Amino acid sequence: MLRGIELAVDEQNLSTGLTVRTFQLVELALSNIGPPVRMRPVLDQVGDGVHHGGPGEVVELTELLVGVDPLWEHRNDEPALGGGVVGALHHERRLRARSQNRVVSAERLAQRALDLVNIHSPSRGEAEIAAYVSDAIELPRIYASEDVLFAGLRRSGRPLAVLAGHLDTVPAQDNFPGRLEDGVIVGLGASDMKSGLAVMIELAQTLTEPELDIAYLFFTREELAAGESPLPQFFDDCPEIGEAELVVMMEPTDNTIQAGCLGNLNARLIYTGVSAHSARPWLGDNAIHRAIRGLAELAALEPLDVEVDGLVFREVVSVVGIRGGIAQNVVPDRTVAELNYRYAPNRSPADAEARLRELAGDAVLEDLANSPAAHVAANTPLVNRLRASGDFALEPKQAWTPVAEFAARGLDAVNFGPGATRYAHRRDERVEVAELVRSYEALARFAGGSV
Repeated sequence: MLRGIELAVDEQNLSTGLTVRTFQLVELALSNIGPPVRMRPVLDQVGDGVHHGGPGEVVELTELLVGVDPLWEHRNDEPALGGGVVGALHHERRLRARSQNRVVSAERLAQRALDLVNIHSPSRGEAEIAAYVSDAIELPRIYASEDVLFAGLRRSGRPLAVLAGHLDTVPAQDNFPGRLEDGVIVGLGASDMKSGLAVMIELAQTLTEPELDIAYLFFTREELAAGESPLPQFFDDCPEIGEAELVVMMEPTDNTIQAGCLGNLNARLIYTGVSAHSARPWLGDNAIHRAIRGLAELAALEPLDVEVDGLVFREVVSVVGIRGGIAQNVVPDRTVAELNYRYAPNRSPADAEARLRELAGDAVLEDLANSPAAHVAANTPLVNRLRASGDFALEPKQAWTPVAEFAARGLDAVNFGPGATRYAHRRDERVEVAELVRSYEALARFAGGSV
């Protein structure tokens, strides 16, 4: 009944004020922080709307308040909210509520992330987590389907920033369900990207009066080939997404801002020959031998560093699969090699395909699946605002992510999230709770609202 409300009571005045959920003690001068940690009187139940109390405070049952001196940068200044004793009481209680709620937010974020990890949601199996997210997000729906939820409040004249996250995970590797141990959440999807989803949900539930309009986009089937993504249909059906000045894709980035992304070209190289008896190979043309000779040049290629808008991306070509052979006594006439080419944002999909054809030599290139790179969004007002929210550096995204799908529609998009990049898709996938808090607080500052 009193959740989120603080009652400040002195001898003659009774007033209410909204608590603010997140606060960083480092923002206070050290002289302003009182050392004691003390319990306050608590009110468990309130009957018939009548509030009784003398001098003191009413706070949520069992909550611990960290004492903060009712001072500010200049001790003789008046507080911004009101003046005199009552104003000072308000100011002190706001500071204490913020510091206390920072701890609560860490607990909530951890539990939220663990709850999400413990919902099994492999690609094409996201129905349960989609229902969970729909129940947790109470903001007005801008667009909703079986695969996409886009929710938020729009106010005339305000810039729109979109926080985006996918609901699916890669298949389990004996790492489901998850667990919380020593400040770390371990389990399937903890890093990629249920930690980001947890931050999004908590912001949607707690952020009030932001300076920016913040909308939340949840979608399925990201961990599959781009051709299965529901985003293209969403773009066609929801023109409101075109109003976004920045999309923040909450992929794991270790709480760094990663701009742009590599293009992702998958292809098959077909090497053909002539079959023959393996006792008389000179009567045939061994397709596997042809593949070995042709792929040797690809295998010898060094990564190519490409600078785009001050960020260095590394282009790489990898042979990721090979199939061939008929029987032990047959010289094969066909061998298939599977290639993956990650190319820099300065190349178009057509340029990337042409480059791969150059490298293919006399092999036949077929079954192209080409996901374009994303342009580098840097030095725009909202990107700079996001960087300032946590003094973040700007890095290149050495992978393909859905920022490319937003970029293809002319939208600026960056990757930013609490997940640990090095643990994504691993058997021991994990994320630190402290990184959840860091991401949550940075995005709250970015939005410019109260939490």
